[in-house]
Amino acid sequence: MLDVLRERISADLVTNQSRLDHERLALAFAVGAAERRICFSYPRLDLQTEPRPRVPSFYGLEALRATEGRLPDFTELARRSETATTARLGWPGPPDPADAIDDAEHDLAILDRLATSGRPDAGACRYLINANPHLARALRARYQRWGRSWTASDGLVGGSELALAAMARHTLRLRSYSATALQNYARCPYRFFLYGVHRLGPRLEPEPIDELDPLQRGSLIHDIQFEVFSRFRGQNLLPIRPATLHAAQKELDAGIADITARYHDDLAPAIERVWLDGIAAIGADLHEWLRRASLDDSGFTPQHFELSFGLPARSSERQADPRSVFGAVGLDCGVELRGSIDLVERHRAGLMRVTDHKTGKFDGRPGQIIAGGTSLQPMLYALAAEKLFAGEAEISCGRLYFCTSRGGFAVQEVSLDDDARAAAAQLAETIGEAVGGAFLPAYPAEGECERCDYRVICGPHEEQRIARKPAGKMKPLLMLRAVP
Repeated sequence: MLDVLRERISADLVTNQSRLDHERLALAFAVGAAERRICFSYPRLDLQTEPRPRVPSFYGLEALRATEGRLPDFTELARRSETATTARLGWPGPPDPADAIDDAEHDLAILDRLATSGRPDAGACRYLINANPHLARALRARYQRWGRSWTASDGLVGGSELALAAMARHTLRLRSYSATALQNYARCPYRFFLYGVHRLGPRLEPEPIDELDPLQRGSLIHDIQFEVFSRFRGQNLLPIRPATLHAAQKELDAGIADITARYHDDLAPAIERVWLDGIAAIGADLHEWLRRASLDDSGFTPQHFELSFGLPARSSERQADPRSVFGAVGLDCGVELRGSIDLVERHRAGLMRVTDHKTGKFDGRPGQIIAGGTSLQPMLYALAAEKLFAGEAEISCGRLYFCTSRGGFAVQEVSLDDDARAAAAQLAETIGEAVGGAFLPAYPAEGECERCDYRVICGPHEEQRIARKPAGKMKPLLMLRAVP
């Protein structure tokens, strides 16, 4: 509201002039409170977004006019501020501690003098540790993390009775784990501990949806597939064949419309055009997925969709196949597994195969079984289906189907053979010993820190730190990472 209108409404409303008068009065009080000298400072760089020069307040110019009788320009003020101090961006402290304007600059000046003198004075900065217990704790933790032995600063590495008793409740046979949680162990044991035991996750901050992120896109595609599979079964369209493709496409379009309408209400996208383009891309991928399904002559027929186990909420909300079970599935390798199989298909010869749909980029390799412990769904879901359909059918394999154009509609198949069962046993033994022994330190695989949600906890240099640690205790993990 303009100041003219503010003055007409009430004399109590703040105007720009009254705001300036208040600031000038505050400056006068600050100047009048000084006994010997006054230090004026301003940030010369804006570090909040990107480093760029900043100009001082007009009060800086007025302070010089009050002391020298003339009004300089901003260029002269910037030149004088640069020559008045040698503080720099990487080390914002003066060379002489006597020139510091606050405690932080004084402490930095002391540290800089010790670092550059070549003859550090032992104990010169002891006052910092005594003055700030948080700094003392941080320095000791950093020293331990960069040291050459495993300590409590490296994650869960305690073998105390208290740690062992706490982790005893989280052994693989006493509680259930998802395949995603178990995959985190191969990526980094501490990540597995934070995700699977503490169940920590990124803080959710509501914000307008400009475009679908990969997680939202994947959830949307999975919900549409479950919806259309249910429609196909109700219309007796399974398996999809070229003769029934047109009818199936109509059901697919109806399913897309229903599910995306619900997501639109939940996400409230900020830019409608971007949302519509994203939905159109998803629709194109699903139509191609359906066309390829109509040409599949493998003899397998879709039978169960979103077959869940250990997820009672999904069953109670009717977001799972009727054949789903409330409890987790106990595998022979010793893992209590929970999860949801996207698709179970039956062959006319009596075989079954399980498929987990992926919406990301294809990253499989020839001969892959568990990819060093980072791709467990095909093997573990096949073993779970073997328990769920015991005596009914033989499970032939587990598959990852990258069912979008980004994944190239590629398939990664893992046969349920002796090699897969041996890999499952090795996985369960390795993770079981680590959990039972309460030894889950930060030990990331190469490149994993770059895409980890817990990097804010560990910091950016974890891969460099673990190179200094003894690798003897990590041998089972390294052997697991070597499994194809």
